Amino acid sequence: MVSFKVYESFIDLPNSVHQLIGDMYFWNLNLLIDLEASHSIGGNTGWDIKSICIFDEKELVGFIPMFVKHHSYGEYVFDWSWAEAHQRLGLSYFPKLFIGIPFSPVNANKLIVKKPEYRDLVIEYIEKLMVNENLSSIHYVFSKHDDESNHLFKNRGWANRKTIQYVWDNEDYSNFDDFLKMLRSEKRKKIKQDRKKVALENISFKTFTGDDINDDVVSFFYKCYSMTYYQHGSPPYINKSFFESYFFKDSERVVIFVAYKDQMPVACSFSLQANNILYGRYWGAVNFIPSLHFELSYYQGIQYCIDNKLDKFYAGIQGEHKLSRGFNPEFSESFHFVNNPQFKKAIHEFVEREADLNELYKKELEQRSSIKY
Repeated sequence: MVSFKVYESFIDLPNSVHQLIGDMYFWNLNLLIDLEASHSIGGNTGWDIKSICIFDEKELVGFIPMFVKHHSYGEYVFDWSWAEAHQRLGLSYFPKLFIGIPFSPVNANKLIVKKPEYRDLVIEYIEKLMVNENLSSIHYVFSKHDDESNHLFKNRGWANRKTIQYVWDNEDYSNFDDFLKMLRSEKRKKIKQDRKKVALENISFKTFTGDDINDDVVSFFYKCYSMTYYQHGSPPYINKSFFESYFFKDSERVVIFVAYKDQMPVACSFSLQANNILYGRYWGAVNFIPSLHFELSYYQGIQYCIDNKLDKFYAGIQGEHKLSRGFNPEFSESFHFVNNPQFKKAIHEFVEREADLNELYKKELEQRSSIKY
């Protein structure tokens, strides 16, 4: 007999959840536990943990990281206009159900099950939970384009939204110059100009991963990370104690690139690696140096993928400038189930129009690819 249990803390989850998730995804239970333990989620953050474990008899057969959200910060599938529309009609959009990994616009499965037949059961359970908890909607974000759950969401009437991400593919390049040879001449020239600007500042780089990561690196990274947020007028989403724990607990997944000028660190970026893929996450600098952002956010990551034979490098959502630096557009998908019938119809129409426009936009971006075909 299949049963479901809602957990309001990741720390209290059975140990078997670790084994169920495995190592295939950029996220794991350690990441969620450390976000909670650092008070970056839970408490009064607007991220109320409500994850689900699925049991068949007494065996754990599924897990879904889920939250009751009281805002839309840290999601990166932007629905502020949906919230405003609800408000104009005197309806509450928040709280809502969110299925995803906090602060992570990364394609990955979040509906982890041992057998396909559990998927339909848990989606049905979540829909009933939304009604019982008097929530406005459910949002499953950053699904992989070929995720096996996608057709189930569509069949159950969830609205399908498409978002463009940018990905660099490793075509078995032997070195960075080998990669540059594959680019159109004007794009190749642009990257060389970027790197020359950094070289003229006498900047050197060092990569930290695994046992190379130390307290000084973590502290400097957090200083840079925080400054990026404060410069945009908001406090950082993630508290320092998360990085102080996770960077050591799962150090083999963490890749930190640090830039030095006159032997002093001036900037850095942080990525996660899993399943032979590099996922760019955050960057920051204590001093402005022209083109250093491109070096730390893109070129160092590309170099790392080439050196370590990684297949892909995801550089996050948005930013057409990634196109001229060897990245190409790719769809990720999100699925949305809205309780109010009036809004359900309106949101379905909205995402269909948006998808048509994004299909055209993606084709235009592909025509402007930096890669010679």
